Amino acid sequence: MINSQRDLTIREMPEAEEFAEWLADLTGADGGSLAERYLVLTDEIGEWIGGLRFLERGGVAQVVDLGVIPSERRQGHGLRLIQAFEDQAQENGAHLVEFWTDQLGLEPLLAALGWRKVMSRPDYINGQTWYLLEKRLKPVARSA
Repeated sequence: MINSQRDLTIREMPEAEEFAEWLADLTGADGGSLAERYLVLTDEIGEWIGGLRFLERGGVAQVVDLGVIPSERRQGHGLRLIQAFEDQAQENGAHLVEFWTDQLGLEPLLAALGWRKVMSRPDYINGQTWYLLEKRLKPVARSA
């Protein structure tokens, strides 16, 4: 029977590293722990000009954020970051990479690079239609 007299609280955990470990232990985290990673693109003097944040879990890597400063856009930096993401995910043992986007202008180029549109989701983030793109990766040959 549920005790409805208890004073329970739900709140956001801004610094959740210890809680994350506790929850992973509790749930069994059968797909592995969720690892957040970053790739940074710098210029010749080390200034940040772009970056990519991604998550990995159970062999799946997902882009969360990708950005390039306005003065450096339209030079292929975003594609460089996506390629580096694929390479890093594959090196980490991922078998699938994916990301959501509301811009399909690069779909033909991404399709030529092995990406495919899996689904569309109307009225999703900010009321826009978003698309899930994915790419299957080949396993990295490991030396014995």
